[in-house]
Amino acid sequence: MEIQDGKNKILFIEICNYIDYPIGGYMAFAKQMLTAFGNQLVLVGLSTDDTPVGVWVKKNINGVEFDFFSVMKVKKKDVKPLIPGRLHAYFCLRKYLSKILKINVHNVFVQTPEVMFALSGYKSLNICNRIPGLENPLKISRYNYSKYFVKIFDILFFNSLKRASVILASADEHAINDFVIRSKGQIELEKLIQFPTRVDTNVFYPRPLIECREILKLPLDSFIVLTTGRLNSYKGWRFMIDSFRVLMQEIPNALFVFVGDGEDRFKIQSYIESHSLSNKIILVGRKTHEELAVFLNSSNVYISGSYVEGWSTSLVEAIACGIPVVCTNFSSAKELVENHKNGYVIDSHDVIAFVKAILNSQKLSKNELLNRTHYINKYSTDNLKLSILEYWKLV
Repeated sequence: MEIQDGKNKILFIEICNYIDYPIGGYMAFAKQMLTAFGNQLVLVGLSTDDTPVGVWVKKNINGVEFDFFSVMKVKKKDVKPLIPGRLHAYFCLRKYLSKILKINVHNVFVQTPEVMFALSGYKSLNICNRIPGLENPLKISRYNYSKYFVKIFDILFFNSLKRASVILASADEHAINDFVIRSKGQIELEKLIQFPTRVDTNVFYPRPLIECREILKLPLDSFIVLTTGRLNSYKGWRFMIDSFRVLMQEIPNALFVFVGDGEDRFKIQSYIESHSLSNKIILVGRKTHEELAVFLNSSNVYISGSYVEGWSTSLVEAIACGIPVVCTNFSSAKELVENHKNGYVIDSHDVIAFVKAILNSQKLSKNELLNRTHYINKYSTDNLKLSILEYWKLV
């Protein structure tokens, strides 16, 4: 297969199904890209249905037909695989890469290091590399042996970034400066463009709390604490539950809702049961963006206990809905949350300080919270295409 007019096309390589798997920030941004660019994108990913592997096909995603190439077929599951997903994706992509690149599209959009590694040796490509988080992923890997490869990963990754025409960094200025220092001279600060995560403001906007609770059949008289995202250890679920246990001493009618899924779901469920909290903490699983927006607007406060983030999509979505936010101090937190205005950022994983901030969040001005939603409009997906093409010139 060869695309005749490849000049304006973009080869988007993200090892996902572009619909709902695997869950997380990469998927969220991939879906935003599909909305922004439509079938100007040519997609490379994985299949979780009967889409064949190793051939170009026409695939309908949310009513739009895309050229699609699947490099692997997987079953949807959240248990930890024996072989790390990133490693599996790398080898599958390398297997088919020469076939993929015969389509005559030279503009390539990448989000993950394994894709950059796989593109090694292909020098004629015009690559835009968006980095969702600047932390070395092996430092937060669920595979214990990963720590032995942290240094070699940095060497390979920074070397691979030299091939990128544009690097978009979804992180705050502090994280970007640390990233440049970590590169030991391989990446100059001027080459990194701060590029915040986007939010669909047509979906995430303030709605009446009572109305949303009635839709979800949530108790009208409860104090609802909500968190969203992948159920994963680095998201700080244990810290958040421990904080909630203390919060219940102050607010007995508190209810904690987790929206999302992930490999730690059964660990969380077990932890909840071991502390007799099954009637106080609810795991509702993964939801569509439309459903997620209703859950956010049904809550009294949004919390995040993450240890590591890039530019947090979940945080932006919560702020866009005009609800108070309490979070730990990860990348982007202090650029999005202004203490005493729309929430609080806690510098350490201190349960008492976190609970105090949750209580104080209920005293925040409604006008200040709404003002912050207007600020978030500059991160709207409506501007995504123009924002990317401002920095990345297609060939």
